[in-house]
Amino acid sequence: MIKEHIVKKQKAIKYKIVGIASDVFSRFGFKKATMEDIAKASGMGKSSIYYYFKSKEEIFEAVVKKEAHALSLELEKKVINVHDSPKDKIRNYTIIRMKYLKEMVNFYEALKNDYLGNLAFTERIRRKYDKEEQETIRNILEEGVNQSIFNIQNTKFAALAFVTFLKGLETTMIIDQELDMKSLEKNLDDILHILFYGMVK
Repeated sequence: MIKEHIVKKQKAIKYKIVGIASDVFSRFGFKKATMEDIAKASGMGKSSIYYYFKSKEEIFEAVVKKEAHALSLELEKKVINVHDSPKDKIRNYTIIRMKYLKEMVNFYEALKNDYLGNLAFTERIRRKYDKEEQETIRNILEEGVNQSIFNIQNTKFAALAFVTFLKGLETTMIIDQELDMKSLEKNLDDILHILFYGMVK
């Protein structure tokens, strides 16, 4: 019983450190943030931080995984596990993805920052995220094909093309700090209209 209580307490402290570190990394970026910054922000000694995490890289990995998990849960709740039409699912997936990537600074940095590519865990996260995203989009597209909504011969290739399109789109939208969610949705609706219906009259 005592051991179980200690384990729960340690988990709670680690969770607290990860939450605070997330803010620190968001403000300074991974490269500039230090263990001292994290310790100071959490009100703990640096040695206490090292007791729970071996390095800054290990904390950042925990932060990125937490953000990635939050995004996955949101997509499951609002896109994957709902009974919307495939077209609505594609739209909602795109909007939620863009909204969360704009907010999840650390996860986005892990996906895009070449400097962080030197960290082994970022490559694992990138591969896992790419695979999961392509599978999710492919499942939605296949659902649309089965309902005669989409006319797609190769859903695997179409999913890859759509994910590639999203990656190109996210760079512009996330860099543009002035772009609010209403404008984001309007821009995405215009682009999705072209994707669904084409440009030829």
